[in-house]
Amino acid sequence: MTFRPARRDSVVALAGVLAGAAVATAIAVAAWPAAADACSAETAQGSSKTASATGPTLAPDPVNETLRPKEVVLPSEGPYTSGKIVLVPLRLTCGMSTIIGTHGEEQANGQYCMIRVALTDDDTFTHTFDVRKTALTTTAGASIPVSYQAQEVERQPLQLPEVGRSDRYEFDIYYDVPRDATVNGFTFNDGEGGATARAPLPVRSWPFS
Repeated sequence: MTFRPARRDSVVALAGVLAGAAVATAIAVAAWPAAADACSAETAQGSSKTASATGPTLAPDPVNETLRPKEVVLPSEGPYTSGKIVLVPLRLTCGMSTIIGTHGEEQANGQYCMIRVALTDDDTFTHTFDVRKTALTTTAGASIPVSYQAQEVERQPLQLPEVGRSDRYEFDIYYDVPRDATVNGFTFNDGEGGATARAPLPVRSWPFS
């Protein structure tokens, strides 16, 4: 014999299921605004943490390194071009009496000034960049050449033999500047007949140490 539940039992069971579903839906609807608010708050908090952790991007310096003693960020007025070489001055330091590298120490005759630059080859061919063809200018009209000894101590290049297409290099250039001189510009050329480019630098007093 097959047992068949009465129609009334089926109706009661179905009503119970529907009532339970309605209660669950009501609970979910009531909880939804709070959950949404909590989610929004968490997202906003996460965005705030990300923004504060990374800080503002200082173009055109993507590295965003911690500044070294006395180092200042230069205003983004570039880039400057000579031939196919595109260069942007990034940071500047003056007033250094001594530099210490991994294998030596060097005393300045006057004061060491260091400028950090970013260099790019804006061509489909490779180019050579001679760091020795750069200089710092002073408010008195002098042109200060690169300090070979300082470049060696700090293991910075005197020449980039092959700057490839769209390659980007960041490096420091050191100069031994008279103590009483004030720098006001940076000059360079591509060494291949391009005109000499001059980037103005902020005139300021540097404490000597």
